[in-house]
Amino acid sequence: MTGLESIQRTSGRVFGLILLLCLFAPPALPDSSGPLPPPDSATFEALTGESPEEDHSAWDRFYQKKNHAFGKDAIGFLRENLEIIPRGRAFVPAMGEGRNAIFLARNGFKVEGVDLSQIAVDRALQEAKAKKTSIKGIVGDLFEYPYPKEAYDFILVSLFFSERLLPKFKSALKKGGYIMFYLKRDNGRPASSLVPDDFRVKGGALKASLQEFETLIYREYIDQNMDMVAILARKK
Repeated sequence: MTGLESIQRTSGRVFGLILLLCLFAPPALPDSSGPLPPPDSATFEALTGESPEEDHSAWDRFYQKKNHAFGKDAIGFLRENLEIIPRGRAFVPAMGEGRNAIFLARNGFKVEGVDLSQIAVDRALQEAKAKKTSIKGIVGDLFEYPYPKEAYDFILVSLFFSERLLPKFKSALKKGGYIMFYLKRDNGRPASSLVPDDFRVKGGALKASLQEFETLIYREYIDQNMDMVAILARKK
């Protein structure tokens, strides 16, 4: 074998070794020294509680892109059962753009609504004014909100749910007061990524969570092409 052939054979072996090392080397770890990018709103985990980092910016971005994001009219379950509920002071957590709060105000309730999004609350107040009615709109975090004790005659919780807040809602409701939930039912399919949160509950779990209340109406049904669970109950 000539000297040239020996060099070529050695070079081939070295090249092959380098190729193997490249193929099987572990991937480089990302640099963790800098800040991580903020999560997009669609990546928020949506089960039956809070987002990993629930803040107003995710919902503000959502409402910036959409007007009447959940529709213009109040939910059907509320409209259908309105006459059962005595008029009085009403509380609407996660009010959004105010479709339910405004409907209640136009039907004789004194309404307070809270939402995390400044944009949503501003729209609710503007819509209420345009419809010649009045609601109290508050920008706030429901987990930090100072709930008054036994203050409300009616609490409406629509398309929002948190086990942590149930005791607060119950405490804020007067004895003999009414509470209504209208929620997406957890049917085992993946949650939607169209909104920052897609709060869903097991139907039986919702009813069990109000076991000390008198259940007046309970439904699991399809509404607006969504799998829903709804309940109207009275505090004993």
